[in-house]
Amino acid sequence: MASAQTSLVIVTNIYPPYVNEDVKNSFLPALFDEIGKEMGVRFDIRILPWKRCEQSVEDLDAWGAIPYTPTENRHKVFLFSEPIYVADSQFFAYRDPQTSPFSRPPLTYTDIGDLKRWRIGGIQGYYYEPIFAAAGINVDYALSERQNFERLKLGRIDLFPAATTVGWHLIKQLFPPEIVENFYTLEKPLIADATLHLMTAKDYPDNYALLERFNRALKDIQQNGTFAELVDQYGLVMRY
Repeated sequence: MASAQTSLVIVTNIYPPYVNEDVKNSFLPALFDEIGKEMGVRFDIRILPWKRCEQSVEDLDAWGAIPYTPTENRHKVFLFSEPIYVADSQFFAYRDPQTSPFSRPPLTYTDIGDLKRWRIGGIQGYYYEPIFAAAGINVDYALSERQNFERLKLGRIDLFPAATTVGWHLIKQLFPPEIVENFYTLEKPLIADATLHLMTAKDYPDNYALLERFNRALKDIQQNGTFAELVDQYGLVMRY
């Protein structure tokens, strides 16, 4: 079946700079175009809310979802490709010039439990949910990165974890320069060198063969320079 497969549905959400509002003019869709050429398939990229992305893969309505970080719970249901990109995740904070420095988070922390005193925002379904639950940290969840950065600016939350590249990209889109300069990240990352993957369902037809072909095609474009060209084209950093 894998050799006969000519079109595969991939679901994702708008996630700049990896997937922009102009979906076709985005790093991950462009990357998948090149991988598809190597595999001899066409990827049909569809935009869905994050929760529906995961459900679509589980229901076999889509072959895969991008970009996802493996977790213990996800490994029970899904298979993951080789890493398609590597990124840090850090806690973002906002220093309101009109408030005391003692009323905002410090520049670093030792253990995640040190952050319990601060109001932390998040997005339900993200990889960090079990991390916070295990640490006994209550999180105020919202629907998107945009909402959380706006809440940071308004002082409704104190910290928000996000992929570093995604966070700064979105902050610069949302706010003028004089506001942007008041955002900062805690020095210690929540996750250093977090790997982003294609996530697929274990019981998708002929999935092991498809994933093997995908991984081989990904390796080929990494070795022939195509991957580096796309990273440069879309203003990312070469880390794989």
